[in-house]
Amino acid sequence: MGYSWRQIRLVFLLQVAIVSLVVLLCMLVLAALGGELMPLALPALATILIALAAIAGATWLAWRATRRTLAPVDWILGEVLRWDPRRPDPQAFAPARIPADLPAEPRRLADALHGLGQRMEDCLLRERDFTRAASHELRTPLTVIRIAADLLEGEPDLPPRARRQVERIQAAGTAMHDLVDALLLLARDEAVVAEAQDVAVRAVVEAALARLRPELEGRPLTLAAEYHAAPQLHASPRALAVILDKLLDNAARYTAQGRIALQLHADRLEIADTGSGMDAALLARACEPFRRGADGDAGPGLGLAIAHRLAQRCGWRLVLDSAPGRGTRAVLWFAADAAAAQA
Repeated sequence: MGYSWRQIRLVFLLQVAIVSLVVLLCMLVLAALGGELMPLALPALATILIALAAIAGATWLAWRATRRTLAPVDWILGEVLRWDPRRPDPQAFAPARIPADLPAEPRRLADALHGLGQRMEDCLLRERDFTRAASHELRTPLTVIRIAADLLEGEPDLPPRARRQVERIQAAGTAMHDLVDALLLLARDEAVVAEAQDVAVRAVVEAALARLRPELEGRPLTLAAEYHAAPQLHASPRALAVILDKLLDNAARYTAQGRIALQLHADRLEIADTGSGMDAALLARACEPFRRGADGDAGPGLGLAIAHRLAQRCGWRLVLDSAPGRGTRAVLWFAADAAAAQA
């Protein structure tokens, strides 16, 4: 609102300058006309000065009235600007905190903002409660599946083909358990620190590749990995596993044939494919929920969105580079500032 005050003052000064210029021009004209009009010069000059004073006074009064009128809106705007975008404070406009001299119209605006903030807060709480409840409810059937798969694996007479299917069930159960934990992490308040431990990134990568290889059997698609370093992170291993699963699954989904190449460096992890790729418009919105490409299986469109949010929560940065017909390259930087420095 300070910008509005500057505008009002600028208009006031422009009006004074214009009137002063008119006075100066009139004085010059009167001086040039000569003696026969000189007796009229003083009355004309006095009239002009009175008009100037009247305009200046009216402008000053209008400025003061406008300032008094806009002051309540200025207060409301100041309160909104103090909000944390990630955590709005609707109680700033609670009836008990609204100034008693606030006029009726700004008071209605403050009440509307208070109601809107409360509805937003309620929606966020319901979303978090639902995610927590759903994630906790999924744990019970997942535990049953994993125990049953472990018991089946222990059967000595289990045929080799059935044993491979049991191993796939175990791998899918582990991946689902990691995903549930990741969803719980996203549902928690951002102030809650994620459970972290020392993680050997290569071990997590190899486990993710082992889960993907059975899905690629019979497809004209090669999966290759290069390890240029063996970084150790203090992070959530399940969050890292979910990010890797989503990136690899996305690469396999949109690559009908060709190659998926993974490279592990000290500061980043790169996954490149030779798939259909994305144009600039789709790439700009690739990490939005329910955003799907034109090719590939009809997935829910949540993989990159979950990976992106988990990376942000862990203090990492996910960067995508893609072009139609050239494939997609995803880079997970283990430090957001390192990615910014490379940009």
